[in-house]
Amino acid sequence: MDQLAVVKVLDSVVDSLDIPQSYYERASDRHHSIAEWLCRPESKLSRYSPHVTPQGSFRYGTVVRPIYSDAEYDLDSVVTLQIQKTAKTQSELKLLFGEELKAYAKAHGMLSPLEEKPRCWRLHYADEASFHLDSLPCVAEEPAVVQAIIAQGVPFELAKRAVAITDQRHMNYLTISRDWLISNPRGFARWFEEHTRVYAQARLRALVEMRKFASVEDVPPYEWKTPLQRSIQLMKRHRDVMFRDSPEIAPISMIITNLATHAYAGEADIYEAVTGIVARMRNFVSPVYPRVPNPTAPSEDYADKWSKNPLLEKNFLLWHTQVQQDLSRLHALTRDGMEREIRGRFEVQLTRDQLSHISNPLPVRAAAASVAPSVFVPSAPKPWGK
Repeated sequence: MDQLAVVKVLDSVVDSLDIPQSYYERASDRHHSIAEWLCRPESKLSRYSPHVTPQGSFRYGTVVRPIYSDAEYDLDSVVTLQIQKTAKTQSELKLLFGEELKAYAKAHGMLSPLEEKPRCWRLHYADEASFHLDSLPCVAEEPAVVQAIIAQGVPFELAKRAVAITDQRHMNYLTISRDWLISNPRGFARWFEEHTRVYAQARLRALVEMRKFASVEDVPPYEWKTPLQRSIQLMKRHRDVMFRDSPEIAPISMIITNLATHAYAGEADIYEAVTGIVARMRNFVSPVYPRVPNPTAPSEDYADKWSKNPLLEKNFLLWHTQVQQDLSRLHALTRDGMEREIRGRFEVQLTRDQLSHISNPLPVRAAAASVAPSVFVPSAPKPWGK
């Protein structure tokens, strides 16, 4: 099968994984609704000028449809408060934030109770498309911490977005201290967008010319649809299918997104992009801590759970080996073989029209089915929440 045929197949797969634009718009509305609630005069947090920032795959434009129809979409937001770390304990700040979200849920008729996670609070929305929103309270980092991040080679525009986050597992969770966990989700999002936008220019101009947006600056990242974003969607879906029975020990999306962005070399079509990314992404896993650092806060390790649960690293390596094998085999498949492979590896049923450009009478000796590696499932309790 020639490469153009493979590209068309993979593009069709990603098109099938994409969510409707209305879902992105609904997610944006929910972030705005939370922001308005937290900033209202009656809010106990309004004095701290809360700033709500969307994060995660809905911001990056890398959402994929869930395998199961009853699964929830995962929204993420960061709520940055202008308050000194020594003004309250992490516990006090998190509980205060939780009170506001409980009041928000009650005022908006949300039936599911607010759920506390170690770092964030989770709201459950129930409508035609089920969402849950993980909202992380944090405070803007002190200038000294920002300067330390800059000294590690991070540009000021990214470093200044660093925050201190609450975490129930932290030794100082219940005491007044300057020692909080450092994170930079807003910096990472900006870093990702900077690396992605350069490859979206042609599409941005086209969308403006079609008058869908007033300017290229108005086009949200989910509309960019670059080979990098679409490759991440493919890899995430492959991961979801491979670990469908044990998602709690699957490679997390932030590790895939981080490594893929580092590894992307500007390939123009999705096949060259995803195979190139997979071939290079392990080069960006460090042999020592931090294993997969946030490039905008290098002390933050997206793979920090690997040391606590070695199965997570083992399963990352198993998944990486498997996705590399599966992608390399596509050229050797016949039409029927391609249909089976896409259905088995990505849980996508392609139509005959989508497969019509593939000729069937190709030799199949090179397409011997590979055996998927065993997924290691721990007997211990499931890993902790966010």
